[in-house]
Amino acid sequence: MRIDLGAVTLEVEDHGEGVPVVLLHGFPLSSAMWTPIRTAVEQAARLITPDLRGFGASDKPKTGYAMIELADDVVRVADALGLGRFVLGGHSMGGYIALRVAAVRPERLAGLILVDTRAEADTPEGMQRRDASIGRIAAGEVSAFLDEFVAGLVGPSSKARAPRLLEELRAIAADAAPDALTGCLAGMRDRPDSAALLPALDLPALVIVGHEDSLTPPASSRAMAAAMPKARLVEMASAGHTPSMERPIPTAEAILGFLREHFPQPAARIRPLRRSGAV
Repeated sequence: MRIDLGAVTLEVEDHGEGVPVVLLHGFPLSSAMWTPIRTAVEQAARLITPDLRGFGASDKPKTGYAMIELADDVVRVADALGLGRFVLGGHSMGGYIALRVAAVRPERLAGLILVDTRAEADTPEGMQRRDASIGRIAAGEVSAFLDEFVAGLVGPSSKARAPRLLEELRAIAADAAPDALTGCLAGMRDRPDSAALLPALDLPALVIVGHEDSLTPPASSRAMAAAMPKARLVEMASAGHTPSMERPIPTAEAILGFLREHFPQPAARIRPLRRSGAV
């Protein structure tokens, strides 16, 4: 469905019943990154997955890509859908946005799901890398930048086991607008440190990280989970930065376990996951 927020219209998937769960995709992807786990999570929740502005099928304005502006979009989507409190999850950049929502609108959150993200602000070296990427994109090297960036989204195990996964991720990233890429890189570079926020987040939280993640290493997720009063950490074996696509079944099981523990539904409505040859 299309949700008009005034300055921008977003494409949003909204299916299932139960506790509302809003999952935010990472950079430079779209809500398509949640497709492999969507059906499973909808067994236990009302799953809402927006394409953030500039990505997927959403509008692609030239501005509005600071993390706090993207967080405002998320809250306005929740308002448009009539949500009160909801579980908010985010992958990588989506996690940065989720933590901004937690900082400014904590009363709206029933729980947090943080996937391969971190609370710390960029280091000076990280800021320099963001600036270099912005310069490449501005110089017209969008395709080359995306090729290199997407290559880091999966771990060595996934590259060996499922080589076509990189093609799928690259196809998703192709829909990102250049203005969104540079805007979000600047927004991530300038985001505030959220580490001091974590001890005050007295709500159920699930932290997931791929054991082979080189972009946001497991040590950051361990520290983040340890700092939150009610957080559980799941380290995903044989996965890099994008476990929802690299290891969809264990990722879905981790999210389902979290939802069943903290937001139980009638047992008759929840079916076990059906395993197949998929990872």
